[in-house]
Amino acid sequence: MLSMLLRILFICFCCFSPGSSWAENRVALVIGNSDYDSVSYLPNAAKDARDVSSTLRNLGFQVIDGFDLTQSEILSRAQEMQRRLSPEDVALFYFSGHGVQIGSENYIIPVDAFGTNAEMLRSTSVSLQTILAEMEQKADRNIVILDACRNNPFELDDKNRSIGGVARGLAKVDAGVGSFIAFSTQPGNVALDGSGENSPFTEALLRHLPSSQDDLHEVMRKVRRDVVNATQSSQIPWENSSLIDRIYLSNPGGLTSQQPSNALPSEISEPSPPKTVYTYQVSGLDPNGDGFLALRNGTTSQATRLAKMTEGTKLEFLGQKGVWFNVRTEAGLQGWAHSNWIRFIGSQSASPAENCETLWYERNAIFARNGYCFRGARGRATFSNAGCRQGVAAQNIPLSTAERREVERLLARENALNCR
Repeated sequence: MLSMLLRILFICFCCFSPGSSWAENRVALVIGNSDYDSVSYLPNAAKDARDVSSTLRNLGFQVIDGFDLTQSEILSRAQEMQRRLSPEDVALFYFSGHGVQIGSENYIIPVDAFGTNAEMLRSTSVSLQTILAEMEQKADRNIVILDACRNNPFELDDKNRSIGGVARGLAKVDAGVGSFIAFSTQPGNVALDGSGENSPFTEALLRHLPSSQDDLHEVMRKVRRDVVNATQSSQIPWENSSLIDRIYLSNPGGLTSQQPSNALPSEISEPSPPKTVYTYQVSGLDPNGDGFLALRNGTTSQATRLAKMTEGTKLEFLGQKGVWFNVRTEAGLQGWAHSNWIRFIGSQSASPAENCETLWYERNAIFARNGYCFRGARGRATFSNAGCRQGVAAQNIPLSTAERREVERLLARENALNCR
């Protein structure tokens, strides 16, 4: 009896220990800089960050925050965030304050930043791409929200409009697979600090962020609408997304929508995310060779090998860089593999779960990974147009013979279900 009691106590301890799968899986780093040493004061930036920090805590996030931080303090908090992250987590970084583009990179400005040229400013600031890369190394789902580039703090007189290579506004950033980046205004433009309690962007963000009915893309569409109206179209929030899942920030885990208990049967809710479809597999390995295809953490043969994939290993396609495919195995391992030994096998899911939503997603995913630029709102919201082939019609997208056959099959199924 005593030994059984001890076993029960041990199980309970494991379930509630810090390493348990029950641990919090949403981590946010929130920074707001208002009181700069060398450039203009921003009345709302720190307050914006405090309000966002409070909102995220109420939504169940672990929040690491800081206000009026120096370069070393920002880097220290970024490292603390990375230490807390694991692959299944949702990571969120919010920054309000000054930000600039130097060359092709974006930098957030610490309160102690200074410089009389681009190189000095770069060395005293913090690279946005560095923070995003550290997040992507640890977490599968990453969100960056920037209410920055409110003005160019280093503009000089008419003889020298900006220091060195510092450009107006911020540059476009391409998100890696599973990442979402939102800017308070479009690339090359500047955003407003605002004359009210918050900036126009953060005011709208605080209004829509807690919604349990809207995923992240829908939240940002509503934020964009409000900001455009509030600024008479002078500021247009912009985002770049390569998310695989729908993310609901108000929900634990972030992946499911909470529907109200009093919802009427006639109300139409957002469809559930499509189930994972493994449309590729390892194929064509040399029987006299190593007998496996390496899954690596980068796009070179020198990158670290994460796993050995044998002939027939089924794969979910996530993205592509040249001849390298970003894939996820059925075991959940994600990495890069050379496309020479990966073949498209089509959908294997002619099952009762087949519906209009999954068919539409599977068909358009084929065009998305081959570079099609979606014109419709639904396609742009689901797949993004990052790096797409501008001006190329769907019929001219270079699909393989197998992919063309799969598109035809999916269209036939959609017609049979009266989807179109």
